[in-house]
Amino acid sequence: MDKRLLDNTGAFQEIFAIYEKESFFNMTWSFIDDHDERYIMGYDMAWLNMDSFYMNVSYSSREFQSIYLYSLRKDCIECPYVPSHHSSGVENTYFTGKYETNLKFRISPEAKEYFPQDDTSNIICDLNYNFQQFGIYSVDVNNSTGCSVKILKEPVNIYSHTYQIYQQKKIAETEKTAKKERIHSLDTFRGITIVLMIFANFGCGGYGFIEHVIWNGLHVADLVFPSFMWIMGVCIPISLSSSFKRDVPNKTIMQHVVKRSIKLFLIGIFLGSGSDLKYLRIFGVLQRFGVAYLVVTTVCVYCINRSKIQNKDDAPGLFDDILTLTKGWAINFAVLILHTIIIFCVSAPDCPKGYMGPGGLHKNLSYVKCIGGATGYIDSWILGNHSYQHPTIYDVYESKPFDPEGIVGCLPTVFHVFIGVQTGVTLLIYKKHSQRLIRWLLWSVITGLIGGALCGFSKEDGIIPVNKNLWSISFVMVTSSVAFALLSLCYVLVDVRKYWSGKPFLFAGMNAILMYIGHEMTDGHFPVRWYMKNDFGDSRRNHFLALLSDTWAAGIWVLVSYYLYKINYFFTV
Repeated sequence: MDKRLLDNTGAFQEIFAIYEKESFFNMTWSFIDDHDERYIMGYDMAWLNMDSFYMNVSYSSREFQSIYLYSLRKDCIECPYVPSHHSSGVENTYFTGKYETNLKFRISPEAKEYFPQDDTSNIICDLNYNFQQFGIYSVDVNNSTGCSVKILKEPVNIYSHTYQIYQQKKIAETEKTAKKERIHSLDTFRGITIVLMIFANFGCGGYGFIEHVIWNGLHVADLVFPSFMWIMGVCIPISLSSSFKRDVPNKTIMQHVVKRSIKLFLIGIFLGSGSDLKYLRIFGVLQRFGVAYLVVTTVCVYCINRSKIQNKDDAPGLFDDILTLTKGWAINFAVLILHTIIIFCVSAPDCPKGYMGPGGLHKNLSYVKCIGGATGYIDSWILGNHSYQHPTIYDVYESKPFDPEGIVGCLPTVFHVFIGVQTGVTLLIYKKHSQRLIRWLLWSVITGLIGGALCGFSKEDGIIPVNKNLWSISFVMVTSSVAFALLSLCYVLVDVRKYWSGKPFLFAGMNAILMYIGHEMTDGHFPVRWYMKNDFGDSRRNHFLALLSDTWAAGIWVLVSYYLYKINYFFTV
């Protein structure tokens, strides 16, 4: 690799002039979001993968015996800069490397193990430049003028193919005259959720705004799991109402509930535990489904007001849907209070109470072992080695282990699912479209305002930040707000105005559990998954190939769900 790089800054600038003259610096808008040439200015472009670039740092000041380059991931909140590359010399010296686009840099003549962000003494410059994929950049370091960035090769626009595909696929559609089949918007919403979940789990095309946020905050993928939990809550009273009408004994109902919960838990262990018994993961996505389903359904069986659900009166009371769940709300508020007490009153040794950060590098290594605060401490105390060993926060904050689907997070998840139960009860009691929509939209506004108030309407501030890893109450409220709004939208489009049949998501929603299990088991297997590796083994080297692969995989499962729909097969646990 080093032999392919230029030997000195003068030669580097000479070639830069040639490329500039030959107009090589037009923004690349290639359809496949990739580079067109293997070697550019001596750089091997095949070494670059998704969201990476080359940067050359040169300095020619006699003042510096050495300069040091420090890097910091932009999503590593309150973390210090860490050493990246080191170069020493007197003049006409440079060093070069491949870097990720989610980094910002600091250049200093001082060597440190960690460089706190707020420590601005003895630095030459901070580089918070918008470096982009497949670009080549030159940084000139000068003690008097600081650092200047020059673009030697324009980067690739990672969103260009999206626009081009749209332009190529945009065709006029004839109006359909066939009568639309009556469907349920809930199945459509569930189908959208499971398809997005599959797309997110397969990689989201490598787009950061879709992928799960590292710690605090909310991206598109972070809405999927809570929406699925919420929808499960919506379905619970609808399912129970049928058993209530048939006078099925509580004992029989609970036997089915316990059996289903155990199945979900065991399937979850099979899909996500691995084979190493020492680090066998006990909790996971389906395990949390099983726990929440068991607790919430039990509360509904014994606490729901059955007379109001079975009442066929066309004029129910203004608050009948809430009064139907009075006892259930009392129990769930108690669960929520218990969780809040745990979060703010329990702390790991040498950790502050109420800490909800990721530990590790966070706050300049002040809370290295306080990963996830009380949530992480209690989960690790109970689960030990059986917590998740490869959390996403490790890549940024160097913190592990931590289980984002652990034990403590089950408490607010129960409350989350119960909010979905309230939605289902509203659907059962009120028959008019306007009655349902007004209540759902009011719930959307109320939960959204509560969640916003708890997080201070910001990402990092507030009493309780929005955090999927901790399943914080603000996360519960904000994602519930989104779920109420999206269900209302689907309800209007599909059931009220009938502008849309809900297809193809309708098919996926009717076999959601099978799709989840299937996509987990077929990941890495053709034809569901395929890759196009280059000479260096990089199978996801650009956004187009990653997006195509991930969309193909999700699309395959939509086709499977359509086939199952046609043969009238619907999988249940």
